[in-house]
Amino acid sequence: MQALIIKQWCDENITPVAWQRVTMKIFGHFREKGLSLTDLENPNASLILASDSVALIKQIISEMYQIDVPVLA
Repeated sequence: MQALIIKQWCDENITPVAWQRVTMKIFGHFREKGLSLTDLENPNASLILASDSVALIKQIISEMYQIDVPVLA
């Protein structure tokens, strides 16, 4: 899944800083995947996240904001 889609969903449905908070909370996971803060701050359409990363993002959003991310986001 494109990171940009999830970021846009966070911006529209939570807060404009939600994506940043989520990625900072699990930055160690992304660093292990070879991604930098710059890659994550403003992801481009070519940044595709693996299913384990998407699942972790959804889990963190649920924990932090008590919101379930829809399957398409």
